[in-house]
Amino acid sequence: MSIKTFDSALDFIPAAKPRAGGVFKAIGDTFSAIREGIDLAGEYKELTNRGMASDTAARKVFEKIGSKH
Repeated sequence: MSIKTFDSALDFIPAAKPRAGGVFKAIGDTFSAIREGIDLAGEYKELTNRGMASDTAARKVFEKIGSKH
């Protein structure tokens, strides 16, 4: 396999689609993602404070992320 141009090397990346709602929706989505991250970090901290092993707590939190999306 040889790469002839930089652009052809990036063919696997999907083209960006315009967002419905524009800038305000993007800002809202960003704040929503930050809020979700803070909530999940708090849940992780609560689980580890209750004595759950850190790897098990992280797995539980990441399972919740996967089920939401």
